[in-house]
Amino acid sequence: MKTLVKHLSPTRRILLFFLGMILLGSFLLNLPFMQLESSTASYLDHLFTTVSMVCVTGLSTRAVAETYNTLGQIVCMFLMQIGGLGVLSFLGFLYLDVRKKFSLLDRTTLQESLNREEATGFKDFMKAVFAFTFAIEGLGAIFLSFRLVPLLGWSKGLFSAVFMAISAFCNAGFDNLGANSLQNYPTDFLLNLTVASLIIMGGIGFSVWFDLKTQFLPKRSLRHLRFHTKVVLAVTVSLLAMGTLLTFISEYQNPDTIGHLAVGDKLLVSFFQTVSMRTAGFATMDYTKANPITLLIFVIQMMMGGAPGGTAGGIKITTLLVIVLFVRGQILGLPHTNIRYRTIPPTVVQKSLAITSVFVATFILGLILLTALEPKADFLHLVFETMSALATVGVSANLTGQLSQTSLFLVMGLMFAGRIGPITVITSLNRRQPSKKQNLHYAKSDLFVG
Repeated sequence: MKTLVKHLSPTRRILLFFLGMILLGSFLLNLPFMQLESSTASYLDHLFTTVSMVCVTGLSTRAVAETYNTLGQIVCMFLMQIGGLGVLSFLGFLYLDVRKKFSLLDRTTLQESLNREEATGFKDFMKAVFAFTFAIEGLGAIFLSFRLVPLLGWSKGLFSAVFMAISAFCNAGFDNLGANSLQNYPTDFLLNLTVASLIIMGGIGFSVWFDLKTQFLPKRSLRHLRFHTKVVLAVTVSLLAMGTLLTFISEYQNPDTIGHLAVGDKLLVSFFQTVSMRTAGFATMDYTKANPITLLIFVIQMMMGGAPGGTAGGIKITTLLVIVLFVRGQILGLPHTNIRYRTIPPTVVQKSLAITSVFVATFILGLILLTALEPKADFLHLVFETMSALATVGVSANLTGQLSQTSLFLVMGLMFAGRIGPITVITSLNRRQPSKKQNLHYAKSDLFVG
């Protein structure tokens, strides 16, 4: 078996890794002593929950707090942690294990999947990833405990704080407080900002944080940051500000969401939804009561996702930026795709187009199938659910629990594809050596487009 696995391509190893974790996790959660005595969950419910946790999505057919006991919730924490960091660590150790057998293209694609430019220091990089993760999750748990311990008591409060810290940093979107996510705490300043901070730190990418760490070194300044870090920070701040403003405006007078709140609380709720839509899955409002335009704004935000090299999903904000810059260049007739006195290589543009194309095609196919399977469901809610699953966000307009078994399997497939899709595409590009015919340069075609 070990020999067989060694001969598998990186893409197939990733698939095998995730499938193995899903099967193991669903088996463990299905054990009677992992569940509350009042639990009526079926194996399909446990399988769906496991897929959602390993794919750090947040969709569920059964609430964690109403299904699993303390032991079961500990398993859930491991699944979310593995889902958030597993693929990064797996890719890193995969590189260390078989890099000598990889071609230059193989090594390059793995480096890009891990958001690394250099081919050395992978072992130290992975150690730093784990150390940073546990440190931030621990700090987040401390802040959350200030709110949850007074509400739930010492033992349950501390446990819930750790659970939510792991879930938030890994962008998993699960909590063990009840069936309504964080809708009972929409104006809790400490709870909302702590969870939002964990989501942002997990989704911004590890290389960005390690680069920011260098600012604490002597004779360092912001101008020494990597170009990637500067772009990610600028785009992240811009999208958060824009998303908060749009949600604030679109829901300002909606009495069922934020219309009855003070202006400061409206901004807090709007900000939290914007952060959560970047693949986190926590909710402090009922999305069935949100205006249609707001749901469309959320769908766009879900598609954008977070930054590469972190725990977020979606097409990634840097991919979106490259697409926007490329389109702008084509409209203006520019020969290159430029940004701030830098030229983006054609290979990066091509990969961005490939990732976006595959993502959009998968979304459309998933939406068509889900619409056919659920003809009575509200179409906008189906769009919301499909994008939420594929972008591994995990928010829902109370639709997940109403889906048929066939639809649940479809949603699981979308979550799985959303989690491994971009990485699979990157590691699959240039996997096969092109044939001699494909390398030939033929006479120009007279094909017209546009």
